[in-house]
Amino acid sequence: MRLQLIVVGVLALSACAQEVAPTTPAATTHNTAALLDTGWKLVQLGDQVIELPAGSREIHFVLHSASQRLEGFSGCNSMMGSYVLDGAKLRFEELEATMMDCVPNMDLEQKFLAMLEQVARWEISGETLRLLDSQGEPLAMFAARDTP
Repeated sequence: MRLQLIVVGVLALSACAQEVAPTTPAATTHNTAALLDTGWKLVQLGDQVIELPAGSREIHFVLHSASQRLEGFSGCNSMMGSYVLDGAKLRFEELEATMMDCVPNMDLEQKFLAMLEQVARWEISGETLRLLDSQGEPLAMFAARDTP
């Protein structure tokens, strides 16, 4: 009888035990950002790493899931449009931008907007988004940031 009470007690205590935390260091755990409703900051366009002068506004966009609209800043102007998303396929449509002229970033802005028209696919690794052409070649790379 006494042995049965001990066994029941041990079983009851083991049921109350907490799970042991994983031994994997937190530094190796990465969250993957979502394509939609995430702010994406341009960090590379083609082979060009983007380094804007201090005080410059970053080139970025957000794909809003509720409206299927694209909004962002293309280097000189605000931009907007729509997008079509089908799995890993992505296409931008009806892209428009305000018409301000700004000499330092105008060339970069034109390259950025032209790149958006070539996008056919996307992929995310960790907090990095890559936009790809129809052949799977990278067009641009973006870093996740807080939604503006």
